[in-house]
Amino acid sequence: MIPTFLKSSWGIIRGFRPFNLGLILGLHKATQWVLFRDNYGLMSPANRAELQHNLDLLMWASFALAAAGYLINDFYDLKTDQINKPEKSPSLILKNKAIFWSLWSVLNFTAIFIGFILDKTLANTHFGFLLIGISGILWAYNLSKWSKFFIGPLLISALVVLNLILVLEVFSFLPLSLSIDAFSAAEIERNISEITPWVWRIAFLGFLTNFIREIVKDIEDINGDQNAGRQTIPIVIGIERTAKLAAVLGVILVLSLGAFMASALYISIALSINFALVLTIALWITYNCTKIERPSQAKSLSLSLKLLLSLGLVCLFWL
Repeated sequence: MIPTFLKSSWGIIRGFRPFNLGLILGLHKATQWVLFRDNYGLMSPANRAELQHNLDLLMWASFALAAAGYLINDFYDLKTDQINKPEKSPSLILKNKAIFWSLWSVLNFTAIFIGFILDKTLANTHFGFLLIGISGILWAYNLSKWSKFFIGPLLISALVVLNLILVLEVFSFLPLSLSIDAFSAAEIERNISEITPWVWRIAFLGFLTNFIREIVKDIEDINGDQNAGRQTIPIVIGIERTAKLAAVLGVILVLSLGAFMASALYISIALSINFALVLTIALWITYNCTKIERPSQAKSLSLSLKLLLSLGLVCLFWL
């Protein structure tokens, strides 16, 4: 027998999507590592410490904002989850509105506060207002029954890859924000310009993979969404057409991976091999998307797409 308090604690932790939050932390740390690697010797110890501090602040702001987003999504999905996941009982946080709104507010306030701290440190940035906007969007998109018809999948997928872009932005403002000599600043800008196209390519692959996963998840959750009156893609156009849409996006993903794998041969064999592995899994997922006929068939594909996202993250280490 598992003690009740342990079950309750695990329910609370699970509600914050620990795997997804871990993926966000991984995205930040992997991107930091890639950008630090070639620029480490061009900065003084003080500059490196200050930059690492700012990047970690950005990472924790993203972490808090994502946790708040998962929390409010579960709050508004209480009814649908009772149908889609009957074995999953609501956590103590969701059962108590006062605790829920307090925690949600603290997480958002923490993220936004960190954003304004960064704006004081970095030149020409507006992280505070950006995080206010994201917080408002994550709250508002839960309020409409049509919000999960393309808007939701696109929004969530964009926010996932935004983590990569924001880390890149902090580095792009580096020569302006820290006292670095002209030679080092020019070298840092050159190194960043070489890495930037590949970061954007991996961000595109991450966006497309997550978009497919959101569509597949909507198929998996169709029964609960129908009961709640939500107008998701499979509810509006049907499971068969949604599966075909996921397969078409899968073909685009496969073709993109093939092109990037070929390009990667010129810079890193390890990166090209990593792309080949991701490509193999993407081919399998795309094929199986065409086989979806029932919501239950979408669950394993959703988990496979999580694996694909994780392996895609590893590509950053070979840049």
